[in-house]
This record gives sequence, C-alpha cells and structure tokens, in this order.
Amino acid sequence: MKKTTYKKFRTFYLPKVILDNLLLKLHIGLAEFDYNIEIFITIINDILTKSNIYNKDEDYLYQFAPLDSRYLKVKYGDRYTDYIRFLVNQGVLWNDNYYKGKTTYYYLHLLDYYTIDSNKLFIQYNINKETPYSPYCFQKGITITPLSTENNKEIRHQKNRIYNDWCRIKILIDSKNKRYLTSGYEQDSMFINNAPRHIKKMGGYFRKHFKLHHEEALRFIEEQYNINIGLANTDDYRNKVTQKYTSRLSSVLAIHNGKNNKTLKFSKNKANNRIDTNLTFLAKELRQFIIGYDNMVHLDLKNSQPLMFNILLKEHYQHANVALKQEIDDYFIYTTKGKWYERLQELYGNSREESKELWMCIAYSKNTSYLQEKKIFRTAYPGISAIIESYKKKEHGDFSNKLTQVESSIFIDGICRELVNEGIIPFTIHDSVIVLKADKDKTLEIMREVLKQYLGVVPVIIEE
Repeated sequence: MKKTTYKKFRTFYLPKVILDNLLLKLHIGLAEFDYNIEIFITIINDILTKSNIYNKDEDYLYQFAPLDSRYLKVKYGDRYTDYIRFLVNQGVLWNDNYYKGKTTYYYLHLLDYYTIDSNKLFIQYNINKETPYSPYCFQKGITITPLSTENNKEIRHQKNRIYNDWCRIKILIDSKNKRYLTSGYEQDSMFINNAPRHIKKMGGYFRKHFKLHHEEALRFIEEQYNINIGLANTDDYRNKVTQKYTSRLSSVLAIHNGKNNKTLKFSKNKANNRIDTNLTFLAKELRQFIIGYDNMVHLDLKNSQPLMFNILLKEHYQHANVALKQEIDDYFIYTTKGKWYERLQELYGNSREESKELWMCIAYSKNTSYLQEKKIFRTAYPGISAIIESYKKKEHGDFSNKLTQVESSIFIDGICRELVNEGIIPFTIHDSVIVLKADKDKTLEIMREVLKQYLGVVPVIIEE
C-alpha cells in the first residue's frame, strides 16, 4: 500500500493594499532578477509581525523591525540584497540611514501611501485598475484569498474601510523554500528540545495549549477599530488607530492554528535572557480571549523593573558611604512595598502613569537625554542616579538588559523551575505568571520563597 504524504503549508496574512502594491510592481516587471515571490512576502511579514515586539504601546505611526544583514543572509541566502534593494527602491519599504555597528531598521509606509502609489502606477503604465492584473493564484503552491472581516460593511468611509481588507496567503512548503518559511519555528524547536527540563516542559505546554477564542478576539479588535476610527479627527490619529488595529490583528492571526502554520513563538532572547512568546507580545486587552482564561489567575510582581534594581544595588551597598547607604535603604523600602511610582509622584507632583514614563526616561534613556526631567531625581538620589548612569556609559540599553537578565534569572530559572517541579506549568509574561486558579496558593508560596531568597523580603505580588 502506497504511503500517504501530507502536504505542509505556511500561511501569512498581509494588508491587501500592501500586497496589491507589491503584485502590481512585479506584474509591471520592475523586479529585474529571477525572484521567488515567497521571499518578498516573508520579508514584509517579518516587519509586520516583529513590529509588535518593538512597539508594545501600540501608539506609533510606522511599523518597523530591525533586520540585521547576518539574519537576512542566513534566512534568504546571498541574494537577499536583491530583494531588499527592490523593496526599498520601489517604495514597498523604507529604511533608516545606516550607521556603523547598528542594525538597519526597515519600515512599512502608512497604508494610504500604497493606495496612492498604486493609483499612480495604473496611470503611468496605462493599466485599468478594474481589470484583475494579477489573479490571487499565480504560481504553483501559492494561493491568495481575501480575508473576510465581519464588520467591514459597518465602516461607511472607504478610506477607513481599506484598512480592514486583508489577504490570506497560503504557501506550499517544499525543499527550496523550507529554510525561510519554517526556520524560525524550527530554531525555536531546537531551543526547546535542548533547554533545561523546566523550559522544555513550558515550551511543549505552550505550543499545545496556548490558544485564543479566535472569532471573539477578531470581533473585539474590529469593534475597537470601528469606535476609534470614528473618533479620529486628524490623519495622525487615524494612522495610529490603523497601526494599532494592524498590530493586534497580526498577533491574533499568528496564534490561530499557530502550530500548523509555524507561527507560534517560544524562544529565549539572547540580549536579556527573557522567554519571548506570542503571549508576551499580545496586547493586554486581548488576554481575556485566551482559551481557559476564566479558570486562570495572573500573578504579577508590582513595580518589577525598579524592584530588580535592588539586586544590583546590593553590590554597591558593601562599599558605599553613609549617604549612599541611606539612599539605597530608602529606595529598597519604596520598591519592595510596591510604592516606587508613588514615590516619584511625590517628587514630581504628577500622576502615577506619568511617573512610570518618568522612570523610563531616568532608567532607560541615554545619559545625555531628558536632563531636565532627571534633575529632580538626581537631587533626591544623587548616588543612585550616578550608579544608573554608570551602567549606561557604553550603551544606554545595557542597564535595561541587566535588569531583565536579573528578572529572567529569578522568574524563569527560579520561580518557573520550582513550579514545574511541583507539576504546575505556567504561561509567562516576563515578570509575571499565569496559572490555573487551582494552583494559585502553591504558586504564590513558591513566588514568595524565591523572591525572598533574592531580596531578603517578600515584595508585593498582585493578582490581575
């Protein structure tokens, strides 16, 4: 009996206006080399999906991702430059200026741009845009179909409605394209298989059990988009609403059937040792759609990043003078009691949310930036301010990476290891864990024990 072979596919989702613009330029013949259309699609998808990682507040005009030349060469081969050059020169993407030692950032345009650009090409090349110049099935192994959105008809303004039009691109995986269609998922698999036992368990559990109520999540982001786009009274606001919608839609689509589509993410970030997953990139408002979430509890460490700094400050305490020791003691009390942002409120006379933003300026910006904002903090905590700046002398991101490395050591290698040993497999969001409600008490017990080992006291853990 002949053995049945099952074909495997990779599915992508892209905004229709971007895909149409790319296909039109390929149809006209602007790509003067022998190309594989899958590579164009995967590069655009990389920027669209990776943008979620670098823009967590979702309040931005452009979607972008840093794409290192070494990464591009490994994934697409030596000819990656032909594809990147075409996409940039033909205006499908744009990139920032190259600086020595800095990864180039590639950006998607605002969606309006693609419509305007395509209309210019229709006129320039005398193409009737009502005539289907490129059918949504154009080479063997690739099919493109419209992705229906339930509430499109409710959007009256055509300019707003185009933002909701997306396409599903299904590509047959073969020996030639496997490297760039599945490489990320396979690298994650290698990481999971070679990881310590507790991480291996977490990775396997995540891939098997992390799912969303897909239709409900899509309906929610559609409804949010319709409300917010109706309130938009400027182009910038409209574009921010669109980028937020696009980011959320992209993250939800990546989770749906993610194991088969090779779009589930579970990997270790080499810079800060955090575990990055689709959940860590998912907007907070969308967590309610995790299947089983009603039976789960989310346990979060209050003012986590400022709290982690205490572990670094211990090293400075031993050789500190009296004044610095007093500063560190004061800082320790506020952060371990979960009152650090309230302390900044006292110093600056602003809101708690504004205090969070101030801490970001103080801790994570360049030493030469936000000098006026830092002045009040430096007056209250001159010694701690100098210590923070010392960690950022070479690269201002070094301090943030140092704190997240400490956080990862505590949560992933400390708390999560103990949880798995007790048969509790958590979902993680960096400085917090999501577990079944039945495991809440045991989880809290373990979190408190591990955190006390590192800090000497039990800090504030909140239930979200």
